[in-house]
Amino acid sequence: MANWLIKQARRQGFKLYVNALYPSILKKRVNEVGQKDRIEVVFFAMNVAMWHYQGIYDLLSREECFNCHIVLTGARQYTPEQRSAVLKALRSFFDAQGIAYIDFDDQHDEGYDVKGKINPDIVFYPQPYDDQYVPDHSYFNFTSRLICYIPYAVNVVKDDRLLCDLPIHNLAWKVYCPLSNEKDMAARVARNHGRNWVVSGYHNLDKYLSSEENDVWKIKDRSVKRLIWAPHFSILPISSLLPRRSNFLWMSQLMLEIAEQYKGKLQIAFKPHPWLRDELYKYSDWDKERVDEYYNKWASLENTQLETEGFVDLFKTSDAMIHDCGSFTAEYLFVNKPVAFVSTDFERILDGHSEFGRAALEQHYIVHNEAQVREFIEHVVLDGEDPKQEQRNRFFNTVLRPNVSGTTSRFIVTDMKQSLGIS
Repeated sequence: MANWLIKQARRQGFKLYVNALYPSILKKRVNEVGQKDRIEVVFFAMNVAMWHYQGIYDLLSREECFNCHIVLTGARQYTPEQRSAVLKALRSFFDAQGIAYIDFDDQHDEGYDVKGKINPDIVFYPQPYDDQYVPDHSYFNFTSRLICYIPYAVNVVKDDRLLCDLPIHNLAWKVYCPLSNEKDMAARVARNHGRNWVVSGYHNLDKYLSSEENDVWKIKDRSVKRLIWAPHFSILPISSLLPRRSNFLWMSQLMLEIAEQYKGKLQIAFKPHPWLRDELYKYSDWDKERVDEYYNKWASLENTQLETEGFVDLFKTSDAMIHDCGSFTAEYLFVNKPVAFVSTDFERILDGHSEFGRAALEQHYIVHNEAQVREFIEHVVLDGEDPKQEQRNRFFNTVLRPNVSGTTSRFIVTDMKQSLGIS
């Protein structure tokens, strides 16, 4: 009882702070930053898949008054081995494009002293969970700066404090959200009533609509259909309130069999949730050797591939996807291609979705078992029978494209400059 009372007191105290005191502090800071000749901006980068600030970085870097820095940070959720792999991929990603960055010392688990050596005015974060960051990179160290955050996915679940009422959601100068339903949720649930949320459009939509295309598939022959399989990490229930989403355990062998059966007609990209490998390491029936062997098999077969980093190019150049993930429920609809959602407990999964999330799932083919998985692949993917196409077109044009002029990145940069009083 005492712990509950303490927790409630802290919650009410924070609510009082963000509504009664913080607005005036933030206003003063905005005025100070807007009057500077040189504004220091830091973009934290945690992994390739969640790096969605490139367009903003590019635009701000062209402005004389902004000095931009990309700083790598290691996710504490990952094992040391996985963190090193993720950081290596990040370095390769930026190196390939000739983009400068400040590195993370993954050997000693130490991040760059951003506050002491850069002293930023504006800080962009890739995730809202503060326990993911090493102490020096915690957003609680930068509450005297202007914090910006863009949700890394489009929300499809019911009102959830984890999605709109964490400290960063209330302390940020700007939360740029994809669609109006998320701002509406923040207004209902967040302690600051979502007054710092701005509907900007979805950051990845700019990339999906771009004519530029990077073909990442192993087989370039477009007569060989391209299917993505993206399993969630929750092979066990996440909590008593959150059911497991992943169907990996019963689909793992099935998808390899399908790849073998349709060789010459079909190639499959295995796109697991970043946390799936670590969850399998912990699972009693899968030891590390078995997990690594399974992943390596997907990477090595002639018509399969393993995808553990970004997904935009993969999505753009695919033909269809089958998944059980939360964030991909809306994400894949931005490429407007056939998609199947897998669930053996669909009503329970559906119960946790918002009105928008339910509408997004209505654009999916819902499959529950092996026979329906095979039916989707044979008829929709291989034979091209897509009865939901017209329905998806309407959803894309009326729901997924908010009334935001220009690109999302340009909208955000313009809004930042206007808010700072910069012409």
